[in-house]
Amino acid sequence: MTSHVLTDAEVALAALSSLTALTPRQLRLALAKVDPCTLWADISSGSSMNLSMIVPGQHEDAAREATAFDVDKLRATLTQLSIRVLATHSADTPDRLRDDESRPPAIFLRGDQSLLTQRMVAIVGTRRATAAGRATATELAEQLSAAGVIVVSGLALGIDTAAHRGAMSQGSTVAVVGCGLDRCYPTRHQELFDEMCEHHLVLSEWPPGISPAPYRFPMRNRLIAALAELLIVVESDSTGGSLITAREALDRGREVMAVPGSPRVATSRGTNALIRDGATPVTCVDDVIQVLGITHISVQQTSPVAGLHETSIEIVHLLKGEALTLGQIVDRLSMPIGETVIVMSELVQRKIISETNGWFELAGSMLVSGEEP
Repeated sequence: MTSHVLTDAEVALAALSSLTALTPRQLRLALAKVDPCTLWADISSGSSMNLSMIVPGQHEDAAREATAFDVDKLRATLTQLSIRVLATHSADTPDRLRDDESRPPAIFLRGDQSLLTQRMVAIVGTRRATAAGRATATELAEQLSAAGVIVVSGLALGIDTAAHRGAMSQGSTVAVVGCGLDRCYPTRHQELFDEMCEHHLVLSEWPPGISPAPYRFPMRNRLIAALAELLIVVESDSTGGSLITAREALDRGREVMAVPGSPRVATSRGTNALIRDGATPVTCVDDVIQVLGITHISVQQTSPVAGLHETSIEIVHLLKGEALTLGQIVDRLSMPIGETVIVMSELVQRKIISETNGWFELAGSMLVSGEEP
């Protein structure tokens, strides 16, 4: 990436975004009339010339806040972390976001800003994802990235992380976060966050110094919906942030797609409900490629159960519907426990199934690829 020289306008825009006395809508309206440097100077001096959209009491509050604000510290932070600040009404903002009625006045960027100009698909899902769900998100992201599509998600645990990592293995990804870009949330993703800031793109509507808070994540979700031309929900319970993102996408006229799953699995309740209500099912990456209108040759993969003996295939079929304990598997197959353990150890070693706290589940993608056993 080429180096970026921070401008006074960017610093002023970041400072304006840090003021709590102005609502985002008020700041958007003011920035439509005057440049950030002039607006900051007006507010700092107590002038109301360009703030006709706010009530008189807010003028004093904004002036007091601006006077006490440490602009030099903000400039140092932006410079040190190579954070760019982009006004969302500017020509550099993607049309999908610039035309959005609920867009923030500014966005903060770390990484490759050119990714904003490319086609984007959002992949989201639950933090409490199954192994199969994570594998599905990874596979979708890998193949979409290989087709030249940027994958956008929210850097959360579970499906989001799997999507980012899958995209990074073949192309590029964008993370939209719910805090300032001077910190990583969740903290366990620090290494992933650093790599994305260096080689991909991390985006926020919040200036440095803003910590994560519950109400900021639904706001983050609306940005994901605004940036992407279509949204894929891989796994979701009947409530949660993924369904909020889906509603935000539908409100914007975006295509919503969902990966179907077993009705016996809690993390498929939300995706199955979306499909019931009209979302397009995703059974393979070509379902998405077709909606995008991209010329693409279907990627055929060898079935992960190819070459397995009959007992192993029976276990795989059992786990397609739900996670089971060893005891439940033994009971349903009526097999000696010793023989069952040997067979399941082979499946775990081949990463066809996984075990968590005594429960076994499929570890492979839920997408259709290759021949079914």
